[in-house]
Amino acid sequence: MTRETYLKTLFGEGADTSGLDDWEVVPGFIDGEHAATALIKGSEIHFGLVPAFRNRVTRGRTREFLKPLLERNGFLTTRVLLASPDKQQFVERVGFKRTWEDDTFQFYLLGALPWR
Repeated sequence: MTRETYLKTLFGEGADTSGLDDWEVVPGFIDGEHAATALIKGSEIHFGLVPAFRNRVTRGRTREFLKPLLERNGFLTTRVLLASPDKQQFVERVGFKRTWEDDTFQFYLLGALPWR
């Protein structure tokens, strides 16, 4: 699969992803099938699940996917639009903690793997 194919997981077909050239694309697999895609830039992460895996990814698989990414800097950060409470709930379920907000985003920190 190509970088562009993985980005479609997050943004859909035909989305302009030209502004993401300096972000690393990290695919996640379950039993050899593409299940998730993460974008990483420094400590900041954004990720999404392939639709077929949205109700099939376990906590253990999530920990397995996040572990090497978290170990790079010792923590991960993310941000979510204030107008997207459903996405805020998702990152909080994954274990990210709210840190601060501005007029547009709620910012989060993950300092340890969730669900020990």
